[in-house]
Amino acid sequence: MGVTFFEFKFLELIKKDINFGKVLTIGRQEIILSNQEKKLFRINDSQLRDQKYIDKILLKKFNSLSVDSVDFSDFEKATIIADLNKPMEKKNFFNTIIDFGTSEHVFNIAQCLQNIADLCKKDGIILHSLPANNNCGHGFWQFSPELFFSLYTKENGFSDTEIFLFNSINKYNLWKIKKQPIGNRLELSSDIPLFLLVKTKKIKEITSQNVNQSDYQFLWDKNVITESKRKTKISKIWKKIKMNLKKFFLKKLLPKKLGEKIEGKNNLLKKNYLKSIYLDKIKI
Repeated sequence: MGVTFFEFKFLELIKKDINFGKVLTIGRQEIILSNQEKKLFRINDSQLRDQKYIDKILLKKFNSLSVDSVDFSDFEKATIIADLNKPMEKKNFFNTIIDFGTSEHVFNIAQCLQNIADLCKKDGIILHSLPANNNCGHGFWQFSPELFFSLYTKENGFSDTEIFLFNSINKYNLWKIKKQPIGNRLELSSDIPLFLLVKTKKIKEITSQNVNQSDYQFLWDKNVITESKRKTKISKIWKKIKMNLKKFFLKKLLPKKLGEKIEGKNNLLKKNYLKSIYLDKIKI
């Protein structure tokens, strides 16, 4: 749980658009910045005062009115002690909720996300930074853009949802994720760890949230024609021919192990995030 270069850059990118007001951090948010990065972000000793957490910086640099934190234990001196696996009594109290690297460690993730929504005031902002790919063993969960696109909808009381992707070895770019057309899946693979940055605005109170994976929701509704259904008969035949040729080459002409290895690598590369049409590259 902490603020690295990417989370701090995210806060700087959005600060002109939001009023932080009363802030709640989900877990104490430790400052994980090198001395060089502190200089880059113009963080001085007066903003830190020997504190290893982000609280003072949120107050001084981002003009927050107050900063509280919630945690299961008081070992890091959180101001609110609560189990995020269970419903919380406090509701509609904070203008900004910051969840940088905490929710993946909570077993009851649906209740955790519900608590975050409940704690946020109407017109307040929720921010997440969470693992997406190749972080197996870091926590209980890794997250897909589909979860937040499906959760943070107008029907569930949210608007202006934006999702970004970053990898921890590239400090020059973020990728803004576009929601895929209805009925399709947004699948992103990689050979390095990927993380999601999420920003959404709570616009109304909803007592129960309706969250289903969008491609299944489409199949259940069957009220929109997908791109695949628009394809002509000729294009379907051509696709079948290409698939059969590929299958013949990999399984008949090559040794079995080599063919399987090439096929697996091709499937991984096909869904590589750098090739996705749903990602727009942003310089930071």
